[in-house]
Amino acid sequence: MKKNISKGNEVRKTVMVVDDHRYSLLALTRMLEQAGYEVISAENGHEAIKIVQTGKFPDLVFMDIKMPVLDGYATMKEIRKLKPGIKVIAETAYGLEGDKNLIIKAGFDGYLPKPITTQSLEEILKIFL
Repeated sequence: MKKNISKGNEVRKTVMVVDDHRYSLLALTRMLEQAGYEVISAENGHEAIKIVQTGKFPDLVFMDIKMPVLDGYATMKEIRKLKPGIKVIAETAYGLEGDKNLIIKAGFDGYLPKPITTQSLEEILKIFL
């Protein structure tokens, strides 16, 4: 996986991971950190919105769809009000082709099915960062 570690004036890319399942959150966070990205994590949509409201604007967001408190669809819309144009990737256990189409139609920029592999993550990162 391509590393974006700071060198001189170069700044590492920041990725936010929003997922209520602790294992999924930790696993994706670790994969991204090992690849050299700075990671901000949130356990639900409300927490993610609060983070963005403080001015922490990630370069890319990985968003679980099904979460308590505030689901991924509503969270994506609220984050985009704060930072229009931010790229948000749905990461979900819903793996059917029809689900992918619905997720993209709902406004997500990309789709990453669980379980997330290094290869699938690399492909998304190449496209969006």
